[in-house]
Amino acid sequence: MSAIRALAEQLALRSDDDLRRLLAVRPDLILPPVPDFAALAARASTRASLQRALDNVTRPQLQVLEAIVVLTEDHGGAVPPESLAAAVSTTQGEALDLIVAGLVERALVVGTAAEGLLPVGALAEALGPYPAGLGRPFRTLARSIPRYGPFLIHAVPLVAPEVDVNALTSASAAQVLDGVAADPSAWNRLIAGAPEDAVTLLSRLRDAPVGSTATGDDGGASPAVRWLLDRCLLAPLDALHVELPRGVGLAVRGHAVYASLELDPPAATARTTRAALRDNAAFGAIAETLRLMTALLGSVATTPVATLRSGGVGVRELRRVRESLLSNDGETAWLLELAAAVGLLTLDPDDSRWKVSRLDAWEALDRDAQWLLLVEGWLAVDRAPALIGSRLPDGTAINALAAEASRPDAPMVRQRLLAVALDLAGPGSAGDSSPDGDVVGSAAVPVLTEQSVLALATWHQPRLNRRFTRLLPGMLAEAASLGLTGGGALTEAGRLVAEGRFEDAALAVRRALPDPVSHVVLQADLTAVAPGYLQPEVARGLLRMSTPEGQGPATTYRFSADSIRAALDAGEDAPSILAFLRAHSATEVPQALEYLVEDTATRHGRLRVGRAGSYVRTEDDAVAAAVLADPRAPALGIVQVAPTVLVSPASAQELTALLRDLGFSPASDAVGALGATGTAAADGPEPAGPARVPPGQLRSRLNPWSVAEEEISAQLAALRSAGPGPADLATGSDSETLLGLETLRAAIRTRSRIRLGTADSEGNHVRQVLVPLSVSGGRLRVFDPEQQVEKVVSVHRVMDVEILEGSPADG
Repeated sequence: MSAIRALAEQLALRSDDDLRRLLAVRPDLILPPVPDFAALAARASTRASLQRALDNVTRPQLQVLEAIVVLTEDHGGAVPPESLAAAVSTTQGEALDLIVAGLVERALVVGTAAEGLLPVGALAEALGPYPAGLGRPFRTLARSIPRYGPFLIHAVPLVAPEVDVNALTSASAAQVLDGVAADPSAWNRLIAGAPEDAVTLLSRLRDAPVGSTATGDDGGASPAVRWLLDRCLLAPLDALHVELPRGVGLAVRGHAVYASLELDPPAATARTTRAALRDNAAFGAIAETLRLMTALLGSVATTPVATLRSGGVGVRELRRVRESLLSNDGETAWLLELAAAVGLLTLDPDDSRWKVSRLDAWEALDRDAQWLLLVEGWLAVDRAPALIGSRLPDGTAINALAAEASRPDAPMVRQRLLAVALDLAGPGSAGDSSPDGDVVGSAAVPVLTEQSVLALATWHQPRLNRRFTRLLPGMLAEAASLGLTGGGALTEAGRLVAEGRFEDAALAVRRALPDPVSHVVLQADLTAVAPGYLQPEVARGLLRMSTPEGQGPATTYRFSADSIRAALDAGEDAPSILAFLRAHSATEVPQALEYLVEDTATRHGRLRVGRAGSYVRTEDDAVAAAVLADPRAPALGIVQVAPTVLVSPASAQELTALLRDLGFSPASDAVGALGATGTAAADGPEPAGPARVPPGQLRSRLNPWSVAEEEISAQLAALRSAGPGPADLATGSDSETLLGLETLRAAIRTRSRIRLGTADSEGNHVRQVLVPLSVSGGRLRVFDPEQQVEKVVSVHRVMDVEILEGSPADG
């Protein structure tokens, strides 16, 4: 029976709970919904769906899957349990049965222990051309490499002298070599006569079947390589590269697909640290991250961040922001990415600059709410800030906030990081608790090393090893900056976030962080020292009248004539500045600082600078008085700034027209023009601040790629209403196509001829007897025995496929 039909029948016989578990781990099967079990089985057999499912299997599950595919391709038919156990070199039958049951539950294999197991649909294609790190079979290499087929025939006398070579074809010669490689005694006799380096060379190719050949003293192939090539134990791909055939690879591995089944996950590291050290590091990192984020928003509010024409923030602009924060390039880039992820920075399409958005809402949040916002944004953002600064294949560097840092898989990798950290930390990682619930600081907690996290993540999802290797180290550093880890150990807040208890995590951070302070220590050297994290309104007041120095929560603020002058320009005066300092100082205001404020305020404002659209100057005071007395003058905002000088926010043309209406004859004055048109600062409206957004709307949402319980329930109802059993697979075009592909793969595997019906360019139905060679990428490669040529047929032109029983293809 077809594997797709068998899968459809098995799915129809499952209970609703079993189907719910299947759809929970493979949600793409019902996105969009399917009408019946036949369509569900067809979608579960597609290459794209199987690749997504394979990304979520563990190392032992992948080993068993690859063994099933190898045994099915080599021997044909279903795989019995005893053959599978021998292929993975395990005697733990119960463990193997659990793995197989899990694969059947995920609809990756079909069958039972009594009837044998078959891979589902395009599983072999989804695993790639080298399952389990083994090369292609002899027969496949003979079809793919034209010169290798004749080599197989010439190699038979060297490998099996007792075989008559007169009637051999390449296919039968491949069977002979397969038999020698599969027979331990025959293989040992053959390899006993090999040169000394031949066994070493085969061992190097046991896990990666493609490699380069060693050269001898004359520049050609070494004696070991020549011996292996003569006996077709290596297949030449080109002048420098060879491939280890699958049968030889299995023999080198001890005639098994895997030497052992990796049932146990990698052990955690033996390194530990004290809970007190972990918590100190974590909460210090949280306070510093929040401080830097607030400083970044203040810096960008003053000077927006410019972007390059190609997108992203350039090196010079990043350096400017870095210098304002007194941080490094990597930290600055990460803060920019994080602020953009939670919507605190938005790109203005008019001038292509990143500007602050919702600053007032951010400052209104408590520190634990700010932390939670950043954590949720970090988990959800589909970007990898750690890649910033790395090089692309063309040699260019990835810039901050550039499209090249986008990684749709980043949220999944972060979730895997937290899950692995939770496993490695163990149940007691929070430390021993005292009766009042406080964690004892002397408790030892395990340290999460980069190697242990990467090893366990790869065990859980082995096909994502390269992805983890590239992304996890940077994400570990980001997790430390957010306080999810401290001193390399998982914190209590990190544990709660990993478990999805975000509100509890925020509460733990609130309890741990010290309350913001509302006072500073004023010193005689014209500085103010903040003894901790300042309340936002106090920090904003100090920033108006002083310049911050240094890093960390205990910031030093320096007062100078320039900083006091900036406060005066912002609308403050000497009494208000001194009143603020007295209200928020733990000490008396030093006399030097008080004198600086008063002296700067005394000299401030002797010259006034404002904006005006036009002005009038005259030598007669009476003329100026007549203009001001006219009722129409206030409409243009005419103001007297001197006995003979008037200014107006109106344009020079508007003011000239008014004066002429009054009977005057003004002349244009090109000397000493006041400048650009605009309203005076004193009379104009205040700049519009950012729109106030309720703090709840700042919350980022995690959007994992999954289906809701309601969608699963609706799909189950639709499946049950379609009938008690699977519908006819031939009624659906997708199912029919998959059945045709399955038939073609079966014919390729058994080397059988087929009767292939295709549609020609004019729409006519053409039937031919052909030998299928391979099918991939929507193309079917076949051999026409009548015309003795190879052809390529598009899969979408195939109308029907029929295997001709009892007619094996010639090699």
